[in-house]
Amino acid sequence: MKTKLLYALTAVFLFLISHVTFGQAPNLGTTSSFALYTGSGAINNSGVTLINGDVGTNVGAFNGFPPGIVNGNIHVADAAAAQALIDVGVAYGQLSAIPCGSVIGVGLGNNQTLAPGVYCTGAASTLTGNLILDAGGNTNAVFIFKIGGALSTASLSSVTLINGASLCNVYWQVDGATSLGITSSFRGTIVSNGAINLLQGATLIGRGLTTAGAINLDGNVVDVAMRPIVPVITANGALTFCIGGSVTLSGNINGGTWSTGATTPSITVTASGTYSITNTTNCGSSTASVVVTVNPLPSCVITGNLSLCFGQSTQLCAPLVIGSTYLWSNGGTTNCITVNTAGNYAVTITSALGCVSTCNVNVTVALEVPCLITGNLSIALGQSTQLCVSSVVGSTYIWSNGGTTNCINVNATGTYSVTVTNLLGCVSTCNVTVVSQIPCVITGNLSLCFGQSTQLCVPLVVGSTYIWSNGGTTNCITVNTAGNYAVTITTAGGVVSTCNVNVTVALEVPCLITGN
Repeated sequence: MKTKLLYALTAVFLFLISHVTFGQAPNLGTTSSFALYTGSGAINNSGVTLINGDVGTNVGAFNGFPPGIVNGNIHVADAAAAQALIDVGVAYGQLSAIPCGSVIGVGLGNNQTLAPGVYCTGAASTLTGNLILDAGGNTNAVFIFKIGGALSTASLSSVTLINGASLCNVYWQVDGATSLGITSSFRGTIVSNGAINLLQGATLIGRGLTTAGAINLDGNVVDVAMRPIVPVITANGALTFCIGGSVTLSGNINGGTWSTGATTPSITVTASGTYSITNTTNCGSSTASVVVTVNPLPSCVITGNLSLCFGQSTQLCAPLVIGSTYLWSNGGTTNCITVNTAGNYAVTITSALGCVSTCNVNVTVALEVPCLITGNLSIALGQSTQLCVSSVVGSTYIWSNGGTTNCINVNATGTYSVTVTNLLGCVSTCNVTVVSQIPCVITGNLSLCFGQSTQLCVPLVVGSTYIWSNGGTTNCITVNTAGNYAVTITTAGGVVSTCNVNVTVALEVPCLITGN
């Protein structure tokens, strides 16, 4: 049975050899999750050993747990262990097929510094002191050591990674048993075909994988070198929205860190930017990111005259932006509307990106400025009259004759106008015409004898009307009784004049002849 399995593994190795590239890390398959694995052999522990990663044997006992602690899965002669046997054999075969880049001595360490490459030793090798692996800033640099026999490390020896060297890119192919010295610190993935022994207090940061041979532990720490899981970011809504909106990004399920510094499973963002999660392990880091775009709200500022005078109108305007739509509270759908009444006017602007802004203004309309001139509009030669408009506190007055008060005195005929401006700046103008008074002189005999009559007359002016106190409607009337007679003359231009006279009648003269 073992012979058939060996033939099968050999066939797989030969198939893969032609696909291996110089300096390329081997494919560990399912064994990448194992901190310790043997295809055939017992796993024995004494003391408090801590293992972070899976542990397994395809054939063999599993002892000493507890007191040992495994933070991972334990596979003993199960399907996972059987698959791991195949995968560790493939990895060993891939490493065997990689040609040597440099042949080095069998004594490693003592502050020896090596650059990335494939190094071979011709026989069993030892590591003493510190071995330094310098990636030169290349985090993808690969270090492969092909040990031509067993590998032993001295007590307190160590492997140090500098300048970006990644633990997951360091491989040790050991053709024989591996023994890590007391309290030594070893780094990398061991792929061997012999037993693996960790002496008291030794630390392995990486993996110990073997096709066959026991694994013996004594109060050690083994921490598997796992590449970080590539995170997947999901959003609870659109990644493009308007100012005032937000989106919740989720996906930090492996202890990663968001680009914002948060370590929570989800973050809620309200600003544009690239948001990422970075998962980091001792083998490097992996990052996933999404771009969030927050579109601006359209500018919404209404301009126009907000204080109107009676009878005025104004144009209210919002900024004109191509592609935007406008809806005013009065039903207008352009960026500008014309209004002439008081009230609150609001506009909703929707940009081409679908973002919405609303703003409003109050328009006030002042009352009409009173402008009515009063006064006597007809004057006789040498007379004057006072023309007035209502006095309103804070108003100013400009008359056509230069007057600046609400009343002026005039003594000449003509048209007089006044411009009234109130505190709000509203203006009203009115005017009147002052004309010469119509001559109103009644002529005629004002002293009559009993039984006489007389004709009372005023000058005849074409277009004028006459109203006498006795009902007469011509410029002349005939009277024969004593009394006061008045006439009102109205010209075609509406100028009125009134005058009157008293007519007296003497008593009858007594005339009686007497005699014998």
